[in-house]
Amino acid sequence: METELLRKLPLKQHVKNIKKILKLVYKLDSKYFKVTVLVQMMSAVQPYLALILSAYVLDGLSEGKDFSQLMTVVSISLITILLIHYLRYAMNEWMNARWQNTLRMYGCITQIRILDLDFSRIDSPEMKEIQDRIRSDNQWGPGLNGIYWHLNNLVLQCFRLVGAIILAAPVAGYMVEGGHYEILAVFGVLVIIIAVGQHIVALCRKKVHYHQFSTIREEEKEERYCFSWEFANNEAFAYQYGKDIRIYHSYDLLKRWTTEVFGHSAFRRRILDMSKGWAGEFGFSGMLSSAASGGAYLMVALVALGGTVTVGSVLQLAGALSGLFSALYEIVNAVSGLAQTARQQMSTLEFLELEDEMYKGKLPMEKRSDGQYQVEFRNVSFKYPGTENWALKDFSLKLTVGEKLAIVGMNGSGKTTMIKLLCRLYDPQEGEILLNGVDIRKFKQDEYCRLFSVVFQDYTLFPFPLGENVAVSEEYEMGKVEQCLEDADFGERLRNLEKGVNTYLYKDYDDNGVEISGGEAQKIAIARAVYKDAPFILLDEPTAALDPLAEYEIYTNFDRIAGEKTAIYISHRLSSCRFCEKIAVFHEGRLLQLGSHEELVADKSGKYYEMWAAQAQYYREKGIEGLALD
Repeated sequence: METELLRKLPLKQHVKNIKKILKLVYKLDSKYFKVTVLVQMMSAVQPYLALILSAYVLDGLSEGKDFSQLMTVVSISLITILLIHYLRYAMNEWMNARWQNTLRMYGCITQIRILDLDFSRIDSPEMKEIQDRIRSDNQWGPGLNGIYWHLNNLVLQCFRLVGAIILAAPVAGYMVEGGHYEILAVFGVLVIIIAVGQHIVALCRKKVHYHQFSTIREEEKEERYCFSWEFANNEAFAYQYGKDIRIYHSYDLLKRWTTEVFGHSAFRRRILDMSKGWAGEFGFSGMLSSAASGGAYLMVALVALGGTVTVGSVLQLAGALSGLFSALYEIVNAVSGLAQTARQQMSTLEFLELEDEMYKGKLPMEKRSDGQYQVEFRNVSFKYPGTENWALKDFSLKLTVGEKLAIVGMNGSGKTTMIKLLCRLYDPQEGEILLNGVDIRKFKQDEYCRLFSVVFQDYTLFPFPLGENVAVSEEYEMGKVEQCLEDADFGERLRNLEKGVNTYLYKDYDDNGVEISGGEAQKIAIARAVYKDAPFILLDEPTAALDPLAEYEIYTNFDRIAGEKTAIYISHRLSSCRFCEKIAVFHEGRLLQLGSHEELVADKSGKYYEMWAAQAQYYREKGIEGLALD
């Protein structure tokens, strides 16, 4: 399948792409563009000033002008050139620094967009397709730095072209007035050579790009070539992977996906083909540059033979014509490179322009100090984007204020889906979810989300200080953080930390950061949920990796912490949720049973009893003590 970067685009689309990426860069730093124009103008003017000065001195000497007068002009001119050089250098360094900041901001806005975008969009097939294209578009070349290089070069060459035209203007008058058609013929031939040469260079460049994006076969690109680059960039050799690499002696496996791929004959052929393309591109570029310079000097020689220009004018004309042809050639290159780089960033811009699909709501949340919030699922059906099977079907349930509800069922039964819908990470395709009788879609989404503290199964801790992880903020109440950690059974570990809540987790930002176990991470995640102090508190199997007894202890302790809050516990281990007032049994996206443990286990024909009996038998066979399953 042809990639986006290989597909031929009309000129209008290239112009549109360039305008879009430049508009974004301008939005990130408008001053950069202004300084770029000034810096490149000085860069173009400086050599022309030197050329004019040289021509003036030669003519002055040949005409016998006063030496002191010449030296005065030379001194002033040199001081001016040196000042321009210093200002250009200083401003160029300032410009480079601002560009580095622009690059960081460009990376940040994509991350910010991910945070702002509806979760349902992030998890959609459309997003996965865009992510694949972004990854493909940015796995080669300089990325956004190409804009920096090509834009600067384009502005510089435009000023060079203007300067060359001004300096070469006398030649144009000479050719028109004297009827020197041989000079016009040379000029025309040079233009044709440059045009044809640029076309050949473009074909060579296209060949390079083709082999960068095409594959010998699509499977090899997806499964071998792209993956090899990931490992070659050392992403898989971070310290998180080091233990498994050593324990399982995975060097041979990694070698298969790196050195063996690069040594593959088909891969070597692709590299050779790209080398031929590069050779053609740079070879013809050098030939064009030499032809332009040679043609310029030929035109100057023809003008000089006419005997109507001074020695200084010949020198000035030679430099001007050389600069003119060089500028024309570089402008075409810069525009071509700018178009290619802009096209490379279109997938990223497409992602940034994605719009949210979920209605954000405008109704403010009623702030209740008594926590009297009641939620009702009414005939809710939901399927994930890009799938045909219902994750939940005709689901109805009321959550009573202050109630402790356990949700149990096999994997894939819809337990986590129910939590995602409750937190409005997704909207159901059918039915509605009500909060105190009002459809939750009508509330302001950010305010509605504040009602929930959730510990997901795939929760995330950040490599920041412990206190910031609990409070999810730079500013927090230290005493409250410590109490939440104590309530989450992390108190003893906290007291052993030299810096307490100021201790960094992991070593990403602090070499003295601590590595925490899976159980400790879960306790910190629970402390974070408690710190938020939301009316609803939810545990979505965050302890699934622990043994049944450890999970039972954590859930029981968490029930004590939750107090009078409405709490929902999800687990596929029935023993962990016996303390709950109600237990909801999920199976294949439907609510099969609802009742207390005693009521459900008494129904020997029900799904709950079937699961209970199976788990009890398993625990007896494994000799797990401490869980009364009988």
